Amino acid sequence: MHRFRFAALAAVAVFGFASVASAADPSVKAQPPLSSPSVYSWSGFYAGLNAGGGWGNTTIDNSMTPGTCSQGPQACPSFFGALNTYVPAQFDTHPSGFIGGGQIGYNYQVMPNWVAGLEADFQGADIKGAANVSNSAPIVLVAVPETPIFTLTAAGRQKIDWFGTVRGRLGWLPINSLLVYATGGLAYGHVQTGVSFSGNIPTTSIIPLNGSSAVSQSKTLAGWTVGGGLEWMFAPRWSVKGEYLYYDLGTVILNQTTNYVLTLIGPAFFYNANMQSAAHYRGNIARIGLNYKF
Repeated sequence: MHRFRFAALAAVAVFGFASVASAADPSVKAQPPLSSPSVYSWSGFYAGLNAGGGWGNTTIDNSMTPGTCSQGPQACPSFFGALNTYVPAQFDTHPSGFIGGGQIGYNYQVMPNWVAGLEADFQGADIKGAANVSNSAPIVLVAVPETPIFTLTAAGRQKIDWFGTVRGRLGWLPINSLLVYATGGLAYGHVQTGVSFSGNIPTTSIIPLNGSSAVSQSKTLAGWTVGGGLEWMFAPRWSVKGEYLYYDLGTVILNQTTNYVLTLIGPAFFYNANMQSAAHYRGNIARIGLNYKF
């Protein structure tokens, strides 16, 4: 019994001595505490680059009103009726293309899980599309022994060559490094629009007729945009984002008068028609971007 107690006391003493010796020995290092995950701050100014594509669900809508006619009231209704029937009511241009540029903005982390901010971007674009239509119609004219065939050819084109926005952003952080946000505000861009019409009755006819007109316009438009995206902060000052925007820049109106002249020997006969084309600029943008936070 005495031997057992002595052995137990000796073991306790040895253990205690070893502990004190280890604490006193500088060569024995303490284990570092477990590191906590990085916590990123979203507040501050940032700038970056973006690239992507745009596509439009846009059209050019056409309408015609009769102008003057030197052939008299009997011939004009037939000609204008055929012309109005075969003028394309709409050009489906389906514009699409590349877009790329840069952005700058400011974020403020309002609460641990909410971020509000303002962003402006500007980029070059090559979002364009065109459509061509050709239709033919017979024309019945009084005192003319034949029924000539009138052929109308028309074309429309649209292009956005630069584009920019100024938008507010409001986002939520499901985790500290991932921002899910909605955005919306002003959109603006420079557009180019062109429309042309030409019509003829072949020279093999006894009443050959031809005429054409074209109009184009370059213009800066302003409208609105709305969308959303995801942004991931993969390092304390760097983030990458994917974003979708729907935009509506408004409408360009083009007016022109197409003159159709009969090429008969003798007094000149002519018809003309007033054409109005409304080109709509609305569509979609999908892009990715890289940001650096200052």
